[in-house]
Amino acid sequence: MNKKIKMLMLAENFFPLSTPSAQRSFAYAKTLALHSYETVVITKSPINFRSEKITIIGLNLKKEVPIFDPIVLFLYLLKSITIIRKHSIGLIISTVPKINNAFAGFLLSKLFRIPHIIDVRDYWEAQLLSYPVNKIVPKRLVFLLTQIASLLYKAATSLITVNETLKEMLHKTGVLYSRIYVIPNGVDTSLFKPCENEKCVKRLRKKYMLPYPKTIFIYAGALAPTYKIDAVLKGISHLNEKNSFMFLIVGRPTLLMTQKRILQAIEKLEVKETVRVTGPLSVDEIAELQKCCDVGVIPLEDKEFWKCMTTVKLFAYLASGLPILASGPKDCELEKFLSKYKVGLFIGKPTPQRFREGFREFLEETSRIKIMGLRGRRIMEKFYDRYALSQKIIPIIHDVTDSSTPARA
Repeated sequence: MNKKIKMLMLAENFFPLSTPSAQRSFAYAKTLALHSYETVVITKSPINFRSEKITIIGLNLKKEVPIFDPIVLFLYLLKSITIIRKHSIGLIISTVPKINNAFAGFLLSKLFRIPHIIDVRDYWEAQLLSYPVNKIVPKRLVFLLTQIASLLYKAATSLITVNETLKEMLHKTGVLYSRIYVIPNGVDTSLFKPCENEKCVKRLRKKYMLPYPKTIFIYAGALAPTYKIDAVLKGISHLNEKNSFMFLIVGRPTLLMTQKRILQAIEKLEVKETVRVTGPLSVDEIAELQKCCDVGVIPLEDKEFWKCMTTVKLFAYLASGLPILASGPKDCELEKFLSKYKVGLFIGKPTPQRFREGFREFLEETSRIKIMGLRGRRIMEKFYDRYALSQKIIPIIHDVTDSSTPARA
């Protein structure tokens, strides 16, 4: 019989932030609470909360945390040591990206001899190899951080990841298949859902000052170099159908791509009448906004190391009843997903010409939007509800804790 141990979760972001890592970590914590596990969460997010089963301690670090930040690592360790001693923690769960949490979890695991699970959502090391980061970070440092990541993965008791492609990539770092579990990404289908009728669409478009009945394409997420927003904008600039649609960017600025830079590109390409940009919104606002849009855009860059990525945007768009217009490397997980379920259009390399044709295809065959949107919603409900998927962490915890013999230093 598995004893109800107490958990320590080290998370980059946490609910109510709208980031993918925040939503996934929150689903884990909520599921653990429903199964009577107590969880203490340490996050850099500005949130503090306490209930019977969940305690959230926010470090309230307002600056953008780099891929590795020794100051943040120190703060996580300092707070965690106090918590481990106070709460008799029996399992540590770290989330990646970014690497600070995995490093902290590793050190705590060794110091207190507690089993350690790392939840790896994507190949974060690829950020070091991608432009413009690869022009700033020295190659030797990239090699060092990549080697450190591999050592952390091999030292962990177990890893959890999101798909078989990333599982294979982790195995190549030296981790045994038997220690890697897969819990796919998903979406809260009770929050992200389509409008029930046109009256709902009209009401929400009026609320957010969006044109009706134009076709609205939406990009909701971080303004990161990983996503080729500039190629989308250039493609739009060459379309003659500008009066029939709008491209909405709900962006979370990053160090490498600010909202100001996006606005400058819009001005230069003369697409102000077709493209609108908003700042970051809450999870609830994004869910409501997507209900009244038509097509979700995922302009993933064409890099081999992104083959493992689907991005959580995919699931949120589909749950909202939106088909997908996406780019990315050939034979990537994103392309495979869209092909398998027939819920979108994959254009391959993110060039302006291909985005132009992608927009045009949806605009010329608007009936496909509704058909693919309904299909995507059904698939999310059946296979990719985030809280149904998060139940898979319970048997993993049983496996990890039953095979470990806790013995404090």
